[in-house]
Amino acid sequence: MKNSKSLLEERAINVEKMEALVDLCKVEERDMTSEELTSFDSLNEKVESLNSMVERSIKFENLQASKVKKNAPVSEEVRASKNWSLFKAVNEIRNGGKLTGLEAEMHQEAEKEGRKAIDGIGIPTMLQEKRAIDQTNSAIAPTAVGAFVDSLQEAGLYSKVGITDLGTVAADTVLPIAGGSTVGWNTEVGTAVNGGANFDKLTLSPNRVTGYANLSNQILAQNGPQAEAAVMNDMARNMAVQIDAAMFGSTDVTNAPGSIAGTSGVLTFTEAASVDVASDMLEAIQTIANNHGLDGNLAFVNSWELYSAIKGAAQVASVYPLYVDDKLAGYNGYFSSAPASVAGTSGDGIFGDFSRVFMAQFGPMSIQVDPYTRAIEGEVRLILNNYLDFGVADGASFVKYTTLSA
Repeated sequence: MKNSKSLLEERAINVEKMEALVDLCKVEERDMTSEELTSFDSLNEKVESLNSMVERSIKFENLQASKVKKNAPVSEEVRASKNWSLFKAVNEIRNGGKLTGLEAEMHQEAEKEGRKAIDGIGIPTMLQEKRAIDQTNSAIAPTAVGAFVDSLQEAGLYSKVGITDLGTVAADTVLPIAGGSTVGWNTEVGTAVNGGANFDKLTLSPNRVTGYANLSNQILAQNGPQAEAAVMNDMARNMAVQIDAAMFGSTDVTNAPGSIAGTSGVLTFTEAASVDVASDMLEAIQTIANNHGLDGNLAFVNSWELYSAIKGAAQVASVYPLYVDDKLAGYNGYFSSAPASVAGTSGDGIFGDFSRVFMAQFGPMSIQVDPYTRAIEGEVRLILNNYLDFGVADGASFVKYTTLSA
């Protein structure tokens, strides 16, 4: 596509030719000949076409300009997410020094988010962006590793079911929950009913989830991003398992936020006395529908113990399966090892509106470097700390059940 400047110049040339024909006829005091009329009409068509082309070109150029302007501030975040290195940060701290370069910048950013000093290595939320591994630019230090938070989100079921993530907060978060207000029809002069709604609250407070990994000095000395990515992915998967276990477990996990199934007010129903997975799943849906309808981000989370039974069940006998394309009876169907189960006998599950589950992280996560505890083994210990909480706004948003699998 030609730019608007060249198109305008081309248009001006054609307009000049049209003006020359008109001026010639004025000087000679005559009308245009048939050849001149044909030439004039042809030039006029070109000018009209060029007018449209100029208009489109200007719009496209303005769009490109606004795109560049909009994306310019993001370049720093992209640079940070691609070049931040865990191993570089660990090596700087374990050798008695301070963080330098980009790692120091990201640590300071994490401290700003948390509004307090952070021991070890701070990881701000801007490192939550997806990125590929950059092999080309790793001549001195590993670069472009998959961030810990990326791996955490990819490994955790909690990030897929559609909870309401409040992001990073700096203090206890209180969410007001409005009860149903009373409104009704009345006569023309009847007394209005009290329509005031009662308010409840959901308070989110920090709960510490932590773990550590021992890294050999040989691994830290490697000049390649794969080892770094493997370490972070492993730590992320382990932490995601703990979050999932607390959220989707049939009972509360010690020192963790309360589970969805353990929330006060969660609905129940009488499960089938014999193996009938389809009946129980449909009854779970009906239980929610009877209570408040089928609104919101509805989904199932079932124990893996029920997978084969659900996969082989029919929603309509010999016509339509219960579980199709990751949809269970028409709703998203997920599986987890967190719900309780009895091998070869039964499995637990929940169904409900996951948008009513609120989650917050309190400050950025951090990694402390301990070069002494495992020094005799030639290892460095990394201790990861993260503070978060989650809770259900209304227990009746979910129904829990235990279904026979055999």
